[in-house]
Amino acid sequence: MSTRSVAEDFSDIPVEPSKLDAGTDLDAIGKTESFIRRFCILPGAAYLPLALWTAATHVPDAFGAFPYITLTSPVKRCGKTRVLEILELLCAKPQRITSASPASIFRLMKDSPTLLLDEVEALRSSKPSESAQAILAILNAGHRQGATVTRCVPPDWSVEHFPVYGPKAFAAIGRLPDTLADRCICIPMQRKAASQRVARLLFARTPAEAEPLRNTIAAWAEAQRDTVREFYECMSDLGFLEDREADLWMPLFAVCTVAAPDRVDELERCARSLCGAKAIDDADDSYALKLLADVRRVWPDGRSHMLTAALLDALKRIPDSPWGESSQELTPRGLAATLRPFGPAPRQVRVDGGATGKGYLRAEFEGTFSRYLPAAEAESETCETTCMNAG
Repeated sequence: MSTRSVAEDFSDIPVEPSKLDAGTDLDAIGKTESFIRRFCILPGAAYLPLALWTAATHVPDAFGAFPYITLTSPVKRCGKTRVLEILELLCAKPQRITSASPASIFRLMKDSPTLLLDEVEALRSSKPSESAQAILAILNAGHRQGATVTRCVPPDWSVEHFPVYGPKAFAAIGRLPDTLADRCICIPMQRKAASQRVARLLFARTPAEAEPLRNTIAAWAEAQRDTVREFYECMSDLGFLEDREADLWMPLFAVCTVAAPDRVDELERCARSLCGAKAIDDADDSYALKLLADVRRVWPDGRSHMLTAALLDALKRIPDSPWGESSQELTPRGLAATLRPFGPAPRQVRVDGGATGKGYLRAEFEGTFSRYLPAAEAESETCETTCMNAG
């Protein structure tokens, strides 16, 4: 992977420097970030991306895809709704709702609002209702510009296409469905510590305080719309991220390059942190991916092969792992069935002393590990988001 920074990549984009100053409040992003910090406790890596996302909601037409924001927590009272309330004061045409039908969602999206949906954990039900499945389909489609849903409309039941593209933020206890989480920049939240203090949001006063900032962001967006679009369209890729994650973050890098060019490298660090935490969460949440991660974890360094019995024994010795639990103990057949879709399969291998037995070759795992797991160093490093409320 190239060591060339994102800031250096932007130096090749042919945009006139004079455009960067036209109608721009260069401190708008910093002021937005400070306003969010005043009321919300978030992971340190989340403040700048959230401020940029807020600005991007005022120019969604500049992008081919718009990232969703998801705020998750293990239990209630972790501040997710407060973040949505703050976004409602700053985003373009906000619509904050808790319960909605599929019909109301795609009709709301006709005017391209910023949709702020609370309590969406119901979408992850093991047996989702027909309504939940329809809502999920609409949300999955709506991060791409030009996406529509087709409905027959009374009284003559003619076919009509409803646009569903636009900015959306979600709050949920637990995880979102995997397909929706793939379209999100994920921000995990925890309850604030006793030592942490935030300002109280006073509905009689705070909206009036936020209005000048929101107007500044809107004016900046209107003045810089074409410049942001040009940067976005000229951007080749974010080489340090996988394809889907790069799609999500490119709009924020385009906005940052125009509004706060001196903070592009900081944004890259934020993206690495949040995407690394998301990749590890994805692996932990999936039975098959967790098994792959644990295989990599227990495989002895330098060993070209490993007997199935030895691999199973090592897996079951991992503290708090599910592999040895009596209700779902991992067997040789179960191990092979789980790994087979990824490529590795059991075969006769030769062990020390010349004897042979069923086992696995390390070489067959290498491509699988690189495709489906975060880099090994990302798992071993202490991620910033595990200290999200340390201040």
